[in-house]
Amino acid sequence: MDVVRTAPSQKSARAESTFLERLTLDWNRTHAHHADDGLPFPQAIVRVIERPSSATALVYWSDPGFCHYGYQGWRATTATAEGVCSLSGMPIHRGDQVYRPSQRDPKPQNAAAMILAAAMPKNSEEMEVDLHE
Repeated sequence: MDVVRTAPSQKSARAESTFLERLTLDWNRTHAHHADDGLPFPQAIVRVIERPSSATALVYWSDPGFCHYGYQGWRATTATAEGVCSLSGMPIHRGDQVYRPSQRDPKPQNAAAMILAAAMPKNSEEMEVDLHE
């Protein structure tokens, strides 16, 4: 008897992707990281250029070989997932106040990046600090 295999459905592909994401998150939670490993974009140079309002920021983002945004808008929001602050390297937990790249079409390549609201510079003197160099 011949067995005919069909390509996985979109539903099973999504389920597999979700499973792998959860597996990766569980692995990362239970295995120690080096300090440099924590950043989701370890090569990125991140600078806050301007604070047009308390809920917005203009960010310089340059990640060699990945993406470059010279004047990218970021907005205040609430973290919906665990992560790492791209500016300070501090852990981010669900529910934390963060800034994220403004979503538009097409979605920016650094859309998963977050900056803790507590790490966001409040004035122009603080904006000169670059914690990645």
